[in-house]
Amino acid sequence: MDEMKKKGDGGPSEEFMELLKNAMVCVPALMPKDTKPEVMSSLLKNPGKMQAIPEGARPQPCILENEKHEKFLAVFTSEDELNKGGKAPKFPLYLNMEFSSCVDFLKKRPDIKGAVVNAYTHNIIFQLNEQKNVQSKTIQVSLEEFHHLTRNKMESFYLPKKLFTEKEEIVSRLCKEQGEYMKELYDELYTTEVACPYTAENFEFMPLNINEDLLLVQITMPREFLMLNTCSSVFVAWNQKEQKIWYYAIVLEGPEKGIHLHQLLEDGKDVDLGQAPSEGSELSTILDLIQG
Repeated sequence: MDEMKKKGDGGPSEEFMELLKNAMVCVPALMPKDTKPEVMSSLLKNPGKMQAIPEGARPQPCILENEKHEKFLAVFTSEDELNKGGKAPKFPLYLNMEFSSCVDFLKKRPDIKGAVVNAYTHNIIFQLNEQKNVQSKTIQVSLEEFHHLTRNKMESFYLPKKLFTEKEEIVSRLCKEQGEYMKELYDELYTTEVACPYTAENFEFMPLNINEDLLLVQITMPREFLMLNTCSSVFVAWNQKEQKIWYYAIVLEGPEKGIHLHQLLEDGKDVDLGQAPSEGSELSTILDLIQG
């Protein structure tokens, strides 16, 4: 995006669009004036924290308008980018959405010309017809790439989101059902004619009761489709007393960067903790991070 900004033409590159079409984005939103007070109260219970949309809430994505009175959907690549507005009014809330959902929204709103990405910094603008081109490219993804992207979505978004929102219920099911439950989660992502390539036996579990409050679980992920930016193992920690979840992952980042340890936080931020610990010392390293 920095490179596109330097070029100054304001349009997206093909490489950027390839990344964006499978990405999660932050979309600022407003609540309609007729929102019921009890719904607003529910939203305000945990200010500043990611939460599921309560029943009855209908947040509306924010639309920006330029000096030519052209309307654009505001899209940000991270919460940090969303907060770089300086003196601009702060958005009251934002939605974590798949970019494909933004495309679906734009299709229903012909009055909106397109979308603007990171309006405060990069200001990358593209038209809806360009987004349609992105949709048509999606069909041409190879089967191997489809499995790769689905696995990446599971490890970096779907599984941690369920853990952070449903907490003890998901931890309990992971410990009791193990590979059967992981297979069930994957089946929820494989909603097309493409079948999930994994079985329950492809996942290995090692749950450890550190003390009466703290549980640490290592999940060894399948070797099949273990590719760039996917995880050989993920680690879930649950503190019963504090009702707190930790999520760590061993991520393959390619021949140049090697293998890194990442922590995904409850607000969706991905923290790169550097080179992964040596094999066999991952659990002790992660336990030190949690207890430290």
